[in-house]
Amino acid sequence: MDSMKNKIKLLAVTHHDKKNINPIRPEASQIIGLHRSGEVDVLVLCNPGSILIPYFEKEGIEVLTDPLEKKLSISTVLNIRKLIKNRDVDVLHLFNNIACSNGATAAIGTRCKVIAYRGQTGNVSRWDPSCYLVMLHPRLNKIICVAKAVENDLRKYLWGDKSRATTVYKGHDQSWYQNESADLSDLPIHDDSFKISLVANLRPRKGLHVLMDALALMPEGINIDVLLVGADSNNEKIKEMIQRSTIPKRVHAMGYREDAPEVAAASDVIILPTTKREGLCRAVLEANSYGVPAIVSDTGGNAELVENGISGIVVEPGNPKELADAIVQLYKDRAQCKEFGVNAKRRAVTKFNVEQGVDATIKIYKELTK
Repeated sequence: MDSMKNKIKLLAVTHHDKKNINPIRPEASQIIGLHRSGEVDVLVLCNPGSILIPYFEKEGIEVLTDPLEKKLSISTVLNIRKLIKNRDVDVLHLFNNIACSNGATAAIGTRCKVIAYRGQTGNVSRWDPSCYLVMLHPRLNKIICVAKAVENDLRKYLWGDKSRATTVYKGHDQSWYQNESADLSDLPIHDDSFKISLVANLRPRKGLHVLMDALALMPEGINIDVLLVGADSNNEKIKEMIQRSTIPKRVHAMGYREDAPEVAAASDVIILPTTKREGLCRAVLEANSYGVPAIVSDTGGNAELVENGISGIVVEPGNPKELADAIVQLYKDRAQCKEFGVNAKRRAVTKFNVEQGVDATIKIYKELTK
């Protein structure tokens, strides 16, 4: 019998306009891992400008393109529907909201099983009609959540079978994290300082204000430097935030950086003070993969990433005092900080590797298509 007939025929639909591979490596590695497994016949549909195309084609994965620009496009729906029927697709895996709204609609009346991806908590309501184009779309057979907290949150809103929501951790490959630490020589870093990094933007839920308020509570004379990746030093709101810290000369807005993992590698600890709607933070896994521990707030999947008191510290969301105490704890006990880093790397390797994500996904495919 032809081995191709035994394979699960997968159409993976994804859309990315990012020019930096770092944010989408886990997704690409999962699709490539499915292809390499020998159990899945993979076809990818993505936008023409996707940075992922050469990565897939290098692996021998067939890639087709569609603009994938609108939440609901008749031409995109018809294109996906045609592919489902002509390629006899068993599983339609939709990796973001644009893919979901168009793909799940295209699958209506077909035999294929439909899977969506869910990356964070919150922002779902049974009373919001737009949610029925994505996470509450009646055509979805399964929703793969990036963390257990995301799964539990989504189940509160699903109609009918709650088990349609399940968890598969995104996989990271340690080969991605072999670069030298970022060169910080262009920054006015203080000698022998304790370096803290945060991937920061102005969205309030990311908790930049919480960190700035925590810095204002630091003991006088503490020798720290704070690296804000993604924060524009010319932005007036960022300037105001930095002044709010009361130690502005020790807070460095670094702007957009494609080497954010390497900046984390140059740090002693990274901070994720999110106040709500978190998933499974890539920045934490990147830092952990370099042996750098994290202090995170207990929201979304953060507490699944960090084992409190063993591989890092978990604090209450929106609590500057608790965050400040955690920073000071690791500042004063560098041996404990390094031990947390060793444990964090071990946790990243054993619990959040590519293989576990691919294996879990194939298991879901087989359960749906048996």
